[in-house]
Amino acid sequence: MAQWDPETGKVRPVWTIRFSAWWIFVGCAIAAVVTTIVLLLTLVTGSADDQLNDSGSVFQGAIFLLGIVFAVFVLVGPALAWGLGFMLRNNENQGMHVLAFALLGAVVGFLIGNFVGLGTVVAPAAGIGAAVGRWAISSQAKI
Repeated sequence: MAQWDPETGKVRPVWTIRFSAWWIFVGCAIAAVVTTIVLLLTLVTGSADDQLNDSGSVFQGAIFLLGIVFAVFVLVGPALAWGLGFMLRNNENQGMHVLAFALLGAVVGFLIGNFVGLGTVVAPAAGIGAAVGRWAISSQAKI
């Protein structure tokens, strides 16, 4: 929970599970790639538009989507991961962490996706991506 730090004279929270900044970035990058793949597959397989059947437009769209999703995950992801990690700092159950990241990803994906009218499409993809990103770096946790 908390521990007295005699050097500073303050009570400091104890983090049971923590990651280095590098692994947080790697988790965000993995989440961005997985979210892009899920989102691209959702849009391509669910669309009746003939323009999506052209491999050139699908490739260009995939690169564009990866750039946008990667930028959002790198800019917003570490701060949200720290905040959620702070709330879960005393819970050693990695499965609960993965579920919490899935829920956070879905909520943030829904909120950001609503800016372009695709909240219900982006939310599941972001939830899956965030969960996979957190699961992928679970072995790097310092317990």
